[in-house]
Amino acid sequence: MTTNPAALMRMLITYAICIPLAIVIGYVLTDVGNSPNYTNLFEVGFVVAIVLSPIFIKWHYPIMVFGLSCPMYLFFIKGTPPLWQVIVIISLSIAIVERAINSKRRFISAPSIVWPLLFTVAMALATAKLTGGIGLHQLGGDVSGGKKYILLFLGIAVFFALTSQKIPKERRSLYVGLFILSGVLTFVGDLAVMLPSPLNYINFIFPPSIQNDVPVEIGQTRLGNFATAAGTLANFMMARFGLRGIFSGGKNWWRTPAFLLLLILTLLGGFRTIVFTYAALCILMFFLEGLHRTRLLPVFLFAGVLGISLLVPLVHKLPFTFQRALSFLPLDIDPLAAADAEGSSEWRYRMWHDLWPQVPQYLLLGKGYALSATDIGMIGDSALSSGAEVRMDSSQQSLAISGDYHNGPLSVLMPFGAWGGIAFIWFTLAGLRVLYRNFKYGDPQIKTTNIFLLANYLQHYFGFFFIFGSYSSDTFFFAGIIGFSIALNGGVLGPQPKPNPTAGQFKLSRKNQLQPA
Repeated sequence: MTTNPAALMRMLITYAICIPLAIVIGYVLTDVGNSPNYTNLFEVGFVVAIVLSPIFIKWHYPIMVFGLSCPMYLFFIKGTPPLWQVIVIISLSIAIVERAINSKRRFISAPSIVWPLLFTVAMALATAKLTGGIGLHQLGGDVSGGKKYILLFLGIAVFFALTSQKIPKERRSLYVGLFILSGVLTFVGDLAVMLPSPLNYINFIFPPSIQNDVPVEIGQTRLGNFATAAGTLANFMMARFGLRGIFSGGKNWWRTPAFLLLLILTLLGGFRTIVFTYAALCILMFFLEGLHRTRLLPVFLFAGVLGISLLVPLVHKLPFTFQRALSFLPLDIDPLAAADAEGSSEWRYRMWHDLWPQVPQYLLLGKGYALSATDIGMIGDSALSSGAEVRMDSSQQSLAISGDYHNGPLSVLMPFGAWGGIAFIWFTLAGLRVLYRNFKYGDPQIKTTNIFLLANYLQHYFGFFFIFGSYSSDTFFFAGIIGFSIALNGGVLGPQPKPNPTAGQFKLSRKNQLQPA
């Protein structure tokens, strides 16, 4: 038995806190088992948050970095928000409090990014004020659509949360891993579908990309989460080793087959955009690393020609998901895979065709994200009539009315008009400048990571305009890449001042003159 008064007091305080909490949690969990609802689930989550609060206060920044790519959803909170949204709010709040009580804790200065983000917030709030407000239908409001405003604002908050402190040099590799590798957990969502009950209840936390009642067949079923997990590992290899390190051979010979295998596994999702993403990313990194001036250029050209030569006669024997992902190429694709992919593209093209003529009327004042009860009713009516043979105006279909345009420029101009376009171009070009400067003037020890961040930003930026984009959700990606680059490099870097040899010689000569002969 301890006789130390301080230890005895800590023990008593621990018992005084833990025993009541255990009683409350036991009661609430019993209530959850009898009649589960958001109220008692929230109570459990709130109690757990209190218990874990000391950990969050001390380690909120690495937890936040990990949570940005983590695919977890908090099912016990109304609206089932993803983990990153809650973690960003908590981390940024703690950082602001720390700054208020300690003048030495300062955010990293990056005014070239802060100003366009503040303009974006002001523009979005003004548009919301003039077009029906920020409504949350799930909380009982008459107006819906506020979720997109919140997503936009939280995407902006990601930048400030990341730039709340600098990443120490000795922990850079750790934070790169936290920032990228947490996305590997995405595969759990699809894995849980294959497991027996009650193990598949994990889908409340990791949602699947396939339906529970669909039999899973590798190569036939589109396993989007497995594809995302494989792509995450490929991203980490590129950020950690670069293409030079992956294809260098020698003792690290395993990197090449592992990387190629991961790229092949990304085709399990059947997404055509994944082919563009990694083709563009590899090409950009190849040139940014300067590999086009090495012997790897003819090796890559030969490998590309050989791969295409083998693909042409054998493509029809590939699994269904692989053929669907390659269906945009002029190859002998399975008609079912080609039809499935073509049907997905056709309705998008029709929607874009019908919506672009409406853009001029929203240039001065966008329509915002607000959805009235009439709009919600129209969404339901268009969903019911989506199978009708009569072709309806695609601008009146459910996705168009709800603002899910699947097109980057439309997602900016329709809700926010020309002001949204100015805000987006200003912010993204300023971010591109930051990433380029950190790539050019950054620490050589993290040059590979800076190259990956710049290349990933460029391919996503191009895809936003020409393939797929959503202003409210892609702001999170752009702000995250920019903020992480600033935190990793300790700011927005520039050329280092060179020493003036003339000044040194002048001082030396003065010193020599003062010495006695």
